[in-house]
Amino acid sequence: MKRTAVFIAACIVAYAASGTAKAQEADTTTIQKLTESVVTATVAPKGAPFAIQRIPERDLKEFSKGAQELPFLFARTPGVMAWGDNGLGTGTTYLRIRGAGDSRINITLDGVPLNSPEDQCVFWANMNSYSSYLGSAVIQRGIGSSSNGDGAFGGTVALVSKTPSFAPSAEFNLSYGSFNTIKIGATASSGLIHEKWIIENGYYGTVTDGYIHNTDGESGNWLFGITFLASKNVIIRYRNLGNYEYTGQAWNGVETGELLDGTYGAKTGIFGYADLWRIGLGRYNSLSEYYEQNADGSYKFVPYPQNTTDNFIQDHNILSASWHINDLWNASASLHYTYGEGYYSEFRSDNKLSKFGLSNFTLSDGSTLKRTDFVRKKGMYQNTYGAILNATRQSERLDLRLGLSAQNFSGNHFGYLTYIANDELRAALMKDGDYQYYDSDAVKTDLSGFVKATLHLGEHFNAFGDLQYRYVRYFTDGYNDKFIDNNDGTYSKHILDIDETYNFFNPKAGLEFHGGIHSAFASVALGHREPERNNFTDNGDYPAPKAESMIDYELGYNIDGRAFQGGITLYYMDYKDQFVQTGQLSDIGEKLTTNVARSYRTGIEMSAAVRATRWLDFEANAALSRNRILDFDEYVEDWDDWKDNPDAAKYHCDGDGDEHRKFHYDNSTLAFSPAAILGGGFSLHARGARLDWHTGYVSKQYLDNTENDFRSLPAYSTTDVNLSYTLVPKADWMRDITFGIRCGNIFNARYASSAWVYSAIAESYGHTNGNRYTEMGFFPAAGFTLMGTLNIRF
Repeated sequence: MKRTAVFIAACIVAYAASGTAKAQEADTTTIQKLTESVVTATVAPKGAPFAIQRIPERDLKEFSKGAQELPFLFARTPGVMAWGDNGLGTGTTYLRIRGAGDSRINITLDGVPLNSPEDQCVFWANMNSYSSYLGSAVIQRGIGSSSNGDGAFGGTVALVSKTPSFAPSAEFNLSYGSFNTIKIGATASSGLIHEKWIIENGYYGTVTDGYIHNTDGESGNWLFGITFLASKNVIIRYRNLGNYEYTGQAWNGVETGELLDGTYGAKTGIFGYADLWRIGLGRYNSLSEYYEQNADGSYKFVPYPQNTTDNFIQDHNILSASWHINDLWNASASLHYTYGEGYYSEFRSDNKLSKFGLSNFTLSDGSTLKRTDFVRKKGMYQNTYGAILNATRQSERLDLRLGLSAQNFSGNHFGYLTYIANDELRAALMKDGDYQYYDSDAVKTDLSGFVKATLHLGEHFNAFGDLQYRYVRYFTDGYNDKFIDNNDGTYSKHILDIDETYNFFNPKAGLEFHGGIHSAFASVALGHREPERNNFTDNGDYPAPKAESMIDYELGYNIDGRAFQGGITLYYMDYKDQFVQTGQLSDIGEKLTTNVARSYRTGIEMSAAVRATRWLDFEANAALSRNRILDFDEYVEDWDDWKDNPDAAKYHCDGDGDEHRKFHYDNSTLAFSPAAILGGGFSLHARGARLDWHTGYVSKQYLDNTENDFRSLPAYSTTDVNLSYTLVPKADWMRDITFGIRCGNIFNARYASSAWVYSAIAESYGHTNGNRYTEMGFFPAAGFTLMGTLNIRF
C-alpha cells in the first residue's frame, strides 16, 4: 500500500495549499452548466424517449465507501446484473444489461469512450473508487441516443465527472472487512485559487485476500485534475484518471469435473448438482492449485509452483474546453489519450507442446517429449487517442445537439514462454531468453458524427430525431496464439491478415409527452456493431464474421410526484446476425461464433420509489424478459465420430470424421439471459443515522443456447444491509465523520452468479445426447461478509 500513502500525502498537501485559496462569490451555476456542456451532446436529456436511469452523486458517494466495482451499484437498477471472478466483487467484474454482455455496452467518461476498441469491453477490475470522482451516472437501456465509441446494443453507461467546487475540501476514507479486504484513500480540492484555478487530486487503493483461493492482490485508481476559468464563458479542464491491478486470477471459476458419473455425488445439492461447499471446493481455483483426497475423505489443496496473476495499468488523459457562446449556443471540445499495458502470467500444468505450436521433442535418451509444465506470459500494449467536438443549441422551439468524434487505436499482442520444466526443451528454446510464440499488431480507426434534434410541439409534446454515421476500419496482422495442425506431427502459425471496413448509419426517432407529474414516450432506434477481435481471430481460416444490427422499439410511462416516482417500459429488440457460439471448433481449435439470422429480446421493466415519511423510503424494480433465437444449429463434439471408425453406425455417427453432431432449434432461449431480475429495499434515516436494505433476485440462466435445464444456473437471491451514523463536530475545520458497517449477503446464500459449460456426446461411454458428458465452471460468491468504514470530510 505504499502508493496509497504517497497519494494521501499529496492530497493533504493539496488541501493544505488551499489555505491560501479564497472561496469566491462566483456564479457557480454558470460553471456547472459549462462543465456539463462537455457531455450534454452524448448524455440523453431529461424527457428523451428512451429507458433511462440516473444515479445521483449521493448514491455514488455512498457506494464509494465500500470496495466493490461499479457494476454492483448499476445492478440495483432495472434489467442490470453484475458478478465477479473472486467472489467479493473487488476484482475482475462483469456487467450485463438486458442480457447483453460487456462488449455490447457503451461506456463513456465525460463523453470519452472507455471501451477497449478491440474487445469492445470495459474491464472493471481496478475502478472501484471511480464513483468518488463522479457527479452522476446515466444508464440508457437498449440502444438509446447516439454516443461516442462502440455501438450500444445492451445499453449505454455515461459517467459524468463532478463539477469543480469553489470551496476547499478534503475527504479521507478507510474500510476493512472480510477476507482481509482493506481500502484506504483520500481526495482533496484546493478550491478557487486566484479566481482562476482549481486543483483536485485523489487516490484509493484496495488490497484483499479474495474469497476464491489465490485471488489476493492490490488494485487502485487515482485522479489529478486542473480546472482553469479562462473567463465567465470559457472553462478548460485537464484530468488524469488512472487505474492499476496486480491480482491473482480465477477466470476458470470453480471447476466441477465430470458431473454425470457421480464424481461429486448425485444430482443434488448446490446448483442442483453436487454440494461443492460441503467437500471444500467452493473456493477452489484450478488456475493456481489442484486438490487431492485424503484417506479420511477430506480434501487438501496443493498449489502450483506459480500463481496466475493479472497485471495491468491504464492511464486516461482528457483535456476539455467548453464555451458558452450566447443564450442559444454552447460548444465543447475534448482531446483524449489513453495508454495501457499489462500481462497475465499463468502456470500451465502438463500441457501438450502442440498448444504452443511445438512439435513433439526427441530427448537425448531417444524418448519423445509430448507434454511438460510451462509458464506463459500473455499481454498487450495499447494506445488510444482522439478528439471530440460537440455543440448544442437550445430554444423554445428547437433543441439541437451536434457531435463529431475521431479515435485511433494501436496495440500489440504478445505471448512468451517464460519457463519450461523440461531441461532439454528449455535449453533448446530459451537460450536467448523467453521464447515468443505469439505476436500480433492491430490498428482500429473509428470516426462518427451525429445530429440530434428535439422539436417542442406545443406545451406537452416533443418530437425527437437522431441521425448518426459511423466509419470503422480494423486491421490486424502477425500470428495468433493458436496453431494449425498439419497432420504430420508439425504445426503452422495461424497468420493474421484482417483488414475490414464498416459504414454504419444509425437513425433514431421518438415522441414524448409530458404533463404535470406524468410523461410517456415511444421510440424506435437502429444500431449496428462491428465484430470484436475474437470474432476474427478465433474463427481461424473460416469466412470473416458479419456486423450485427438491431432495431429497438421502446414504449414507456413515468410518474414523478413528491411522494411517489415510478416508471414502466416495454421493449422489443429485434436482432439480425447476432453473434452466438455454435459449439463447432475452428481449424485452430477455438469455439466458432456465427451470425444467427434472427433473434430477439423483449420484456417489461418497472420501477417504483415511495417516500412514506421524512425518514422512510421504499424502492423496487423488476425486469421480466423473453430472449430467443429463432433459428439455431448447435454442433456438439462427438468423440466417436473419428475418421474410419468401424463402429460409427453403431454410435449413430455420420462417419465423416468432423467430430461433431448437429442439432437444430427453432425457438431456444439465449444463454445468460434470465427471464426475471428483481430488486428492492428500503431506507431509514433520522438524526444522522441511516439503514439501507437491498434485496436482489436473478432467475435461472441457461449456460448455452439449447435451453437445457441441466446446463443451467439456478436462480439466486441476496440481501445487503448498510448501517451508518454521521457526526457533525463543532470544530470549524471538520465537516463530518461517518461510521458505517456494510453487511453483504446477510442470509449467507450459497450461489454462483455466472458459469461456463462444456458438453460432448460419447455413446461408446454411455453419453448420448440426453446424457451428455458435461463439465462446468461456476463463479461462486462469498457468503455473509462484513466491512467497517470510516469517512471523514474536511
